[in-house]
Amino acid sequence: MDAIAPMTIVGLPPMEDGYLGEAITDAFLPILNFQHRDVVDMFVPLQTGFHNLAIIASKQRYPRQARKTCLGLLGAGQLMFTKISVAVDPSHPVKDLNALLDVLHEKVDPRSDLVTIPGMVADTLDTSSPWENVHDKLLIDATTLPSADPRKGGVGLPRGTGFDESPDWRRGQVDAPGVSVDFCAKVRAMDEVTEVILLRPSIMVITTKIDDTPSPSNGMQAILDPASWALQVEASRAQRQRIFQLMNSIWQLEESDDLRWLFITDDDVKLHSAGANQKLLWQLTVRFDVGRDLHFDADHSRVCWDATTPIPHPGRKALMSAGQEISALDPILPIRSWPAITIHDQETLTKVTNMAGYDGYEQRTWQPNVSGW
Repeated sequence: MDAIAPMTIVGLPPMEDGYLGEAITDAFLPILNFQHRDVVDMFVPLQTGFHNLAIIASKQRYPRQARKTCLGLLGAGQLMFTKISVAVDPSHPVKDLNALLDVLHEKVDPRSDLVTIPGMVADTLDTSSPWENVHDKLLIDATTLPSADPRKGGVGLPRGTGFDESPDWRRGQVDAPGVSVDFCAKVRAMDEVTEVILLRPSIMVITTKIDDTPSPSNGMQAILDPASWALQVEASRAQRQRIFQLMNSIWQLEESDDLRWLFITDDDVKLHSAGANQKLLWQLTVRFDVGRDLHFDADHSRVCWDATTPIPHPGRKALMSAGQEISALDPILPIRSWPAITIHDQETLTKVTNMAGYDGYEQRTWQPNVSGW
């Protein structure tokens, strides 16, 4: 059939389903609030494809109530597909993504505020998951500690409840620590680093170039024949080696104890360009699998979040079953085929533009998420 209008549901946001999704979320929030009385507000950003991230404002009358709220929503219809849930205070402006960065910096201690749940229901469209419809989930508790929380300490603890050691900044007594501008310069000087941006004093994003990754236009099919695994396995190992080298090199720098969040993604996003934040949010949530791509340091006080485009790999168990040599760089969980990004070729765009002109519509400039990568 001839192209009539430039419409597609899947692809790099924003697409038309994005605006429909945000409208539906707002329209049905009162019903969700009636069924789940602890929910104050919720936002699922269109830049993440909805199922990858939910920001949930919850009542906090007792310790860990917001965590309970997030877990309850995993049983609420299609919210069961949510990959990452962030619990925030009831007064938190859930649609303000800068405010989200603030609480990730000020209120999240990776040792106690990141909860992973293995083997849960995944969206069929989540191609980062190790198996179709199955993945691990991440719950991030970014709430203020209530007075009865054992980590809060002080006179608010119930009688007989002991104090659970927690940093002063997590208890709200001092400002959360972070790294300096000089630290960023040291990271920027590393050979493997393309760009660096410090989103908050404890939150850094770096980009790097990974060889032999799936291309945006073609993707990459996972090879099913064990006799032909070698090339993809070696490319996947090299990718993970690059991630671990960067992670360890940065974590060995002076001041790095205060860098609690390290995000690594491909250099196809230009961190300092206009509109970079939207594309970055998409990459950090879509290319990331909780069970495979979340890496902690020895005492879990720092986390590295690998959001580079996954290179297919059968997984360590499959290699062992096939009698092939395994490496510490082999992921335990498999990495499936990675699809191409839905974009339109220039011929189709020209055709649609010309047909629109016949109907009296003005010529337009196509947005990058429609016309290319």
